[in-house]
Amino acid sequence: LGAGAGGLVSSKQSGRRGAKSAMISEDLAGGDCLNVGCVPSKALIKCAKVAAQMRRAHNYGITAAGPITVDFPAIMANMRTLRSKISPADGHDGTQAAGAQVFQGRGIFTGPNTLQVTNSQNQTSTLTFRKAVIATGGRPFVPKIPGLSDSPFTTNVNLFNLNTLPPRMVILGAGVVALEMAQTFARFGSHVTVLNRSEELFGGRDAEAGRVMRGVLESEGVTFLSSVTVSRVDTIRPRAVDDDDSLPLLSIEINSKDGETTSALECECLLVAAGRRPNVENIGLENANVQYDSNRGVVIDDLARTTNPDIYAVGDCVSGVPRLTHMSGEMAKVVVQNALFNDDWKISSLVVPACMYTEPEYASVGVLDSSDGDGNADVDVYQTGLEGNDRAILEGETIGFVKIYCEKGTGTIVGASIVASRAGEMINEISLAMKHGIGLDGIGRNIHCYPTTGEAIMGCGLQFINSKWKRLD
Repeated sequence: LGAGAGGLVSSKQSGRRGAKSAMISEDLAGGDCLNVGCVPSKALIKCAKVAAQMRRAHNYGITAAGPITVDFPAIMANMRTLRSKISPADGHDGTQAAGAQVFQGRGIFTGPNTLQVTNSQNQTSTLTFRKAVIATGGRPFVPKIPGLSDSPFTTNVNLFNLNTLPPRMVILGAGVVALEMAQTFARFGSHVTVLNRSEELFGGRDAEAGRVMRGVLESEGVTFLSSVTVSRVDTIRPRAVDDDDSLPLLSIEINSKDGETTSALECECLLVAAGRRPNVENIGLENANVQYDSNRGVVIDDLARTTNPDIYAVGDCVSGVPRLTHMSGEMAKVVVQNALFNDDWKISSLVVPACMYTEPEYASVGVLDSSDGDGNADVDVYQTGLEGNDRAILEGETIGFVKIYCEKGTGTIVGASIVASRAGEMINEISLAMKHGIGLDGIGRNIHCYPTTGEAIMGCGLQFINSKWKRLD
């Protein structure tokens, strides 16, 4: 039930492995990731990066013939062209070719082992299953703020429909989507303000990375208002009815957390990026005896089974798991193995990295806190800055670091965070080591190409090895 990453992998892999498989797709194939998430955002991020590089070209002895201009409609058209090149891999034809039947419509559980699908012509089909997978994904969370629901606000769902660059953008939230788009639109030329309920980015979970990333974005013109809440949104001017490219004008009333200060901001685009909610309502989970929480998602055990042993759940609709495309796909592989072959693959065995695709990127995996909650260090931290990394120096990308956490007194890696231009590529080496029990000494003794930013990971390993060196007296 669902046609995003989780639904696609579940249905395709089931079909390829001999099961009679069906995928129910209510919206566009590919889910949020392809249509309104990972794919279009990375296309815009690339364009913004090129714009920033062109503005810095003089640092490399290259002079542009004239001022750098941003053709926003052309950027958006390019994004849609690139997205269309990726979309066939997630299309219904490919799913059917893999051996799965596709039902286009809304699916609702009618019992512990039955589903009803209603298509756009209000025609219904009833499916009986031995095993099912809930892969309904999530949606943007819209806070209950007076005036917000009646205003023409923007979320990731409609952000990529813009054809006019907003002169002023206010972003409600300071998570991954918020920071990626803050930097991107600032580089395009928008004046961007980020509203953060907390004092620190990432909720203080990785304070050093938060400080570095905030400094980078501020240097590019992004304004941060921290420890603030929004008390009201007013629509000064709605979008023109007969002009899809027109922009509205909004006023956002902002309060300091202590309630002593109130101010207002005007903008042409209010991007609500305040988290996500699972799509679990109105799909008949009660009829199927599946337990869920409207805010957190479907409850599963370590085998990805719900409270109905014939129904599994994967991805953003699940409670307590990272809401990442690659997590959805990996959970689907676990489900197929367990549901069809009575195996016991465990969700807890997965090592799941995450990456924010700003410049520099921020990637992390596992434990990121060096204390036990009472201020006592319960891990050893090994850190290498990029200011001494030759590749980073040569490319002018010395802002950042690699930080690896190990069980205290050992080389057993329990987590890592990286701020670097290639952090999303670099973190995979650490994830692999964690998954297969390779200690930090193993990373230190692994020969890395020179010059690469990845040598900073090796540097952490060498710190560990050097701390254990035998010395001649």
